[in-house]
Amino acid sequence: MERFDVIVIGAGLAGLLTAAMLGRLGRRVVVLERESAPGGRLRSFEHDGFVVDAGAYLWPNAWLDEALVRAGATSFRGSTIPNDQVMRVFVQGGGGRRLSFPWPGRRASASALETAAAALRIDAKTYADLVLLWERLAALEEEDVEALRHVPAVEALARLRVPPEVAEAFLRNVMMFGTYAPASASMAECIRLHRRTPGERRGRPECAGANAEGGVRAIVSSLREAAEAAGVEIRLGSRVEQILLAAGRARGVAVRDARATPVRIEADAVVANVPIWELLSIASADVFPPALAESARSWRAVGGVVAAAFAFDGLPRLRETGEPDRFLGWTRLLTGPDASFGGGFLWSSHHSPRNAPEGKHVLQAMRLTAHEETADPRRALEILASFTAMLDEIFLDARHRRLWQRSWVTHDGTEYLVGAGPRPPVRIPGVDGLYLVGETTDVPAIQMDAAALSALQCAETISRGVA
Repeated sequence: MERFDVIVIGAGLAGLLTAAMLGRLGRRVVVLERESAPGGRLRSFEHDGFVVDAGAYLWPNAWLDEALVRAGATSFRGSTIPNDQVMRVFVQGGGGRRLSFPWPGRRASASALETAAAALRIDAKTYADLVLLWERLAALEEEDVEALRHVPAVEALARLRVPPEVAEAFLRNVMMFGTYAPASASMAECIRLHRRTPGERRGRPECAGANAEGGVRAIVSSLREAAEAAGVEIRLGSRVEQILLAAGRARGVAVRDARATPVRIEADAVVANVPIWELLSIASADVFPPALAESARSWRAVGGVVAAAFAFDGLPRLRETGEPDRFLGWTRLLTGPDASFGGGFLWSSHHSPRNAPEGKHVLQAMRLTAHEETADPRRALEILASFTAMLDEIFLDARHRRLWQRSWVTHDGTEYLVGAGPRPPVRIPGVDGLYLVGETTDVPAIQMDAAALSALQCAETISRGVA
């Protein structure tokens, strides 16, 4: 029987961060990863000299930098998107006309009212009322915001007696940040969205920059190097079958190694870097508080991603201006007769030079969507077709310059805006020595930032010797 101070289940971002931080603090740590490579959603692949990110590739960075430094992964270079190029909007059928992004609470201007009419589908009066609503929400004290964490936006709007046309505009405004289910988003997260406006230190948008290798895999390489330098052992192809519990405490894990040999490993602490619903498959739900177990099951409803990558010989020219597209940020797409959330584009080669050969470029496209859509091949094809249609509408010469395209569907996406359902804390209640890190933890952050912040909190708790 082997023994470590800490067992980390899963070599995703949060797992690697936690392991590296604890390793640097002198803990003896082993990371058990069921796949043949570390990284989790941070996946990249190469094709015809291009690098494509098949998982996450754009994130809000409020905590990741701090976590990487504390993990010793200082070789990774991110690329922050400038404040004036964070987001833009194209509406299908709009002839390739660019619209400014409707940042919450933005005062009326010619461009804001143009966006209000074309994207939010409201007139100037309703837009003014929407601005006042955002200002009203932004003025709430933090304790009042926190009280809305588990209140769906649609319910909070009803409580506030917001007129129907303004409430609908509010939900469309939230939708444009990247959620396919704005009505069920946490109202607290909607308000915090307002506070993550361009220029704020917390939550600046970022993607992989000029690293020795292209794509987000550069984060994984930097973290793996840092973890191993700190004495962390990373075992790939190791599938945890059960978390061993006794007398209300996590004692270790039962695992099958890369040769399918059953192994038992003991430890003082077990850190699970898995989605909360997967935790129930390796630890009996009976040991958790009923509310936590029910919450874990509800998060299975989080959707997936329909994605594509398009390679181009040079930059295509914008139909609106005739100029090559050098926009550094996220292009939000509104598609269909209702101008609904259609995903978006990002030129990853503008940020990571190794993502494309010299003179060529790669455009990433993705749409977060519900499980029933990712499971329906016909619907996935419709979404991919909408990407191609928008390319032809936005650019003059997209077809002429396009070299190839690749598409895929994943089922490990997370909502951009966290739903109102409760999430489990980093320190699992009812079981001493058991921790959860990753994007489904109860921390005031989203996506990769939630992974980073949960790792910071977990490492801090374990380092203090708290069970």
